[in-house]
Amino acid sequence: MRVTAGGYWATRVTDGEELSMTSQRSCRPEDLAGALQRAVEARILSADQAQAVLAAERARDFAGGGRRLPVTEALGYLGGLLALSGAVTLGVQYWREVPTAGRLGLFAVVAVATWLVGARIADGSEPALIRLRGALWFASSAAVAALAGQVAWDVAHARESVVWLSAGAAAAVQAGLLWRLRDRPAQHLACLAGVLVAAGSAADIAGGPAAVGLAVAAAGAVWVAAGWMAVLPPPVLALVGGGVAVLAGAGITADDWSDAAPLLGLAVAVVFVAVGIATVRTPLTVVGLVGGFGYLPWTIGHFFADSLGVPLAMLLCGIALLAVTLVVLRRTAGDVPAR
Repeated sequence: MRVTAGGYWATRVTDGEELSMTSQRSCRPEDLAGALQRAVEARILSADQAQAVLAAERARDFAGGGRRLPVTEALGYLGGLLALSGAVTLGVQYWREVPTAGRLGLFAVVAVATWLVGARIADGSEPALIRLRGALWFASSAAVAALAGQVAWDVAHARESVVWLSAGAAAAVQAGLLWRLRDRPAQHLACLAGVLVAAGSAADIAGGPAAVGLAVAAAGAVWVAAGWMAVLPPPVLALVGGGVAVLAGAGITADDWSDAAPLLGLAVAVVFVAVGIATVRTPLTVVGLVGGFGYLPWTIGHFFADSLGVPLAMLLCGIALLAVTLVVLRRTAGDVPAR
């Protein structure tokens, strides 16, 4: 018996017949995801509500179909690994003997196959399948980058910097289209890698290593700013990836600026730590600490290579600061009232 009121309905099952009919009418996860997407676009549901419904349906269906997901995920990874391994093996052993059409066709097949399998996995699928899609699409972006670089090398006979520029730009565009500013970490990283390669290659055409390093650092800084404003999802990955790019860019300038490069990297690390602590952005703090761990010994070794006192003083100061930190932590713990 059904009771309707105010657009809402409730069902009471009086026998097994109606329950059976309801089970038969259950839609597939991809059908439900499509229906919810249309509801969000029509502003009937919010995006959070739609995700909550999908999560509930996945939890309900996991008992019946979830056991097959690890096998499916493993098969997908194995297939992608075999395809890439076969392509690399052919490249290493027989690449010079393969005609240009064969080289381009090989990369095109890998790019299309990995993209097509990943495209069959909807956003509302299980997390295991979402991870598989990210890995497959990342491999597809790598194959697209290799295809673009091969075209520039074999067909256009371009210089090496242009080859890398073509590869990076192609990867950035393809990964960006697959990403489309959604919460897809693998595509985020693929797009960032493409942008960095393209920026560095474009700067290499106009200048030397210093220009390349500054271009990579500038692109990373833009990425950090976008992550700061939560424009690029997930923001944590934008902060970390962009921060690492800035630190790496500072190091690339060492070929032209041997004295300034370690100081520049150390300054960037200090800024990241200070800003991260002041604004409670832990990922930025961690990136700064890791950068400081690399650039501080480099700076000391470069400017005080023959001096034992400076690194020894650093060691003793570091131990003293750790001891003070330990005392402060103990006092703070002692001031907390017991419950």
